[in-house]
Amino acid sequence: MKASAFGDRAFRYVVVAILAGCGAHGSNSALPSIGISDTHTGGRTFKYTGKVQTFQVPDDVTQIRVIARGANGSSQYDDHFGFGARVSAIIPVSPKQKLYIFVGGNASEGTGGFNGGANGGEDSCCLGSGGGGGGGGASDIRVGGSSLDDRILVAGGGGGEGGQGGGQDGQGGHGGNGGGLRGENGGRGKASYSECNGKGGHGGTQTAGGDGGSGSDCDYTAGGSGANGTRGAGGAGGDGGSKGVGEDAGAGGGGGAGYYGGGGGGGGADSRSTFGIGAGGGGGSSYVEPSATDVHFYKGRVAIGGLIVLHW
Repeated sequence: MKASAFGDRAFRYVVVAILAGCGAHGSNSALPSIGISDTHTGGRTFKYTGKVQTFQVPDDVTQIRVIARGANGSSQYDDHFGFGARVSAIIPVSPKQKLYIFVGGNASEGTGGFNGGANGGEDSCCLGSGGGGGGGGASDIRVGGSSLDDRILVAGGGGGEGGQGGGQDGQGGHGGNGGGLRGENGGRGKASYSECNGKGGHGGTQTAGGDGGSGSDCDYTAGGSGANGTRGAGGAGGDGGSKGVGEDAGAGGGGGAGYYGGGGGGGGADSRSTFGIGAGGGGGSSYVEPSATDVHFYKGRVAIGGLIVLHW
């Protein structure tokens, strides 16, 4: 296969749009050259559908450039969710080989996105103002089957924002962005009574899911701790503590999916005098098989959602 520039202006526009504005992670920030062309030059874009999609490698094609983007977490209030990661790589393939395509779904309010995004915690009471945002789903390609063991490339999803809760001003902890080798940690809530706020979930790594953030045990009714991320999925956010008298503390955000998912954020405690704020979920990690070349990881910075683009 000989190297060449893009043969398709529309495809180049798509790739630039996917990677524009993304800071590099473990790589330089320049847009990678594609450098793939043969007699079957072409491209295919896969968008979110909520189910597995398939692609058969064309005849005589032995390499495919993949541009993958994980999905975003969600926020029920302030839009401080985590963004999905971006991954670019050339993967070796065989003619007529079947690829299984999973495009991650954005989280929606407290519900995690398709392909491993975790649910946010619940506010446990009455106002409906303290639920945590869900984590975003990962986008990945699988070869030889459709199980997690068959993944050859993964772009991690972003974590959900923590819930604000009632009774005080403040902001839920931000969701961690999907990362390269490691997802970003979720943030702690911002409020004057910081000791009552939950702690952020940790980002997933190459070998383990991120630890869930601990819930606050400040003074009265403790918040729940976030669940740990697992292989392929984020951990659920911890519930907010509640006295059950018409007020509620903020819950933790769900972890983003990934090669290993991010941990869920911890829930805030319900104190006698204030209501703690929930923490953000951690972002999922990304992955590329060792036989791939020209690998680049990028942090997500735009709220678009999951996507996978193939070019050969």
